Amino acid sequence: MAAGLIPSVAANIGAGWGLCLLTLLATALWLRYRANVEKFTAQKDANNGTNLPAPKFPYFFPILGSLPLAYLWNPKSLVLNPNNIFQGPKPVVHVKILHQDFYLLRGAENLKSLFRASWACTHVAFVKFALSYAFGTSAKALSLYDRDDSGANHAPHPDSTVEARNRIDFLVDQSNHRLLEGPGLNPLWNRYLDNITNQLRSLYDKDVGTEWESRHDFMDLMTNQVTLAILDALCGPGLLKTSPDFMHHFLEFDKNLQTYMQGMPWFLAPRAYLARRRVLKAVRDWQQYARDNYTSSTHYKGDAGQNDDPFWGSSYFRERHDMFLQMGQGEYDHAAIASSDFGFIWAMRNTITATCWTLYEIYRDPDLLSTVRSEISCCLAPSPSASGGSECSSPNLNFNLDALLRSCPTLSAVYAETLRLRTHFYLVRMGDRSPLSIPPYTIPPRKAVVALTTVAHFDQSAWNTERPLDEFWPGRFLKTDDEGKVAFSTKGLEGSWVPYGGGSRQCPGRHFAKRQILMTTAMMLNLFDVEVVEDKVAEHLDLWGFGSGVSRPVGRVGVRIRRRRDAV
Repeated sequence: MAAGLIPSVAANIGAGWGLCLLTLLATALWLRYRANVEKFTAQKDANNGTNLPAPKFPYFFPILGSLPLAYLWNPKSLVLNPNNIFQGPKPVVHVKILHQDFYLLRGAENLKSLFRASWACTHVAFVKFALSYAFGTSAKALSLYDRDDSGANHAPHPDSTVEARNRIDFLVDQSNHRLLEGPGLNPLWNRYLDNITNQLRSLYDKDVGTEWESRHDFMDLMTNQVTLAILDALCGPGLLKTSPDFMHHFLEFDKNLQTYMQGMPWFLAPRAYLARRRVLKAVRDWQQYARDNYTSSTHYKGDAGQNDDPFWGSSYFRERHDMFLQMGQGEYDHAAIASSDFGFIWAMRNTITATCWTLYEIYRDPDLLSTVRSEISCCLAPSPSASGGSECSSPNLNFNLDALLRSCPTLSAVYAETLRLRTHFYLVRMGDRSPLSIPPYTIPPRKAVVALTTVAHFDQSAWNTERPLDEFWPGRFLKTDDEGKVAFSTKGLEGSWVPYGGGSRQCPGRHFAKRQILMTTAMMLNLFDVEVVEDKVAEHLDLWGFGSGVSRPVGRVGVRIRRRRDAV
């Protein structure tokens, strides 16, 4: 009997020792955590100090670090919670999550410092991540980025030996600027303007009548109109000619972007990866069609862009094609070029969604609708199709672009407030060869610095909070002078209104985006009356919808639509 008790006693002693060890471990972790919290809390942001290390955000478990598990369920709620790594007591913090460590930054002045330092930053790591995870670019092609140590500025680093033709980061950036901020912008814009005018006139003449009719999803209706116009302006008719289903696969890809970015294996999301394979094949087929048919005699004439053509569309793609093929030893093949070019095409998606939200907000508010319509009516020039006083088949859409941009304060405020409220994007910088100065802190080179537009756009200390920041209110951007004249203004919001980022790597597409959103909105308002049935539409802000740019709506946005009764 005594012998039988020995194993039982031994087991109890072993269990007791195990519990004791666990208790000691938990106590040690807790004491370590409390010491780090006290150190973090006590650290002063010395205004007269320089080159200080950013404080380390305390964490309990050494391996997990500051892993924000709540982010998995409600990312926006987490990043706006004042008691977490995004909104803690320190505006710049050093964060460790799993095996990664980086720096989180918030506050207008800190963002301005970060943007000023953009010239000393590299984006190679983040470009590689997006091209690989989201757009499926091969590791062989991306090795060109690994070998490019020349920097992103016009002059390469003095000790770099990379050939000029292999400066992939700089050359890609320059090609984007030539299209969106240089000689390519006006031809691209003119083609878009022609396309969207024809699209909306066709909708007016053939698809929408004079009496109210229901449409199950206004966002889907507008997405189709704007996407078709942009795709043709960018790529010419060849992309949709060779792949008529491209639009469907493009929108399916967009819905699944976070699936790719989070590295989910293909066998757990086969439909998502099928959509990606299809859009990439469509781009490859289009570019093969362009290679087979393009000659220098096929260029457009006049305002459509004399360097552009109906096969490649914008010369941007044709020039990039040649640029990539000249790099390295053939690493950037046709498949890699197609995936990179699709990445650029996809980026236009943000302006498309922003246009839909802009129209939704105006149509759901009768007073706002009346004000904006009054403003845009003053921007109409005589219709070129109306000669000898004859009436046009549909309302005048000949808006003066400069007048829309400069003389419609409420419309501009709606545009700005839409981007403030709906843009959720990570702004990422990394010092290349020298530390980044975010006074009073200095951040080591090759360490990622992350800021979130959502945090900046919902900063109580930076914005007019006469209305809650989670409420759409264009008045945040409107100023009234002593004579009662209303003006649009972003003065004082530098570092707080950042939908396009900032600094030398600010989004070059911002000029086209504003033109596109304002002009498309003005045309729609002059053509159609719309009643929004779904007055409260939620944003898609779960783990799969947050952080990619302008948010999408959850579900459908039902409306009633008819031709405008009092169209100008």
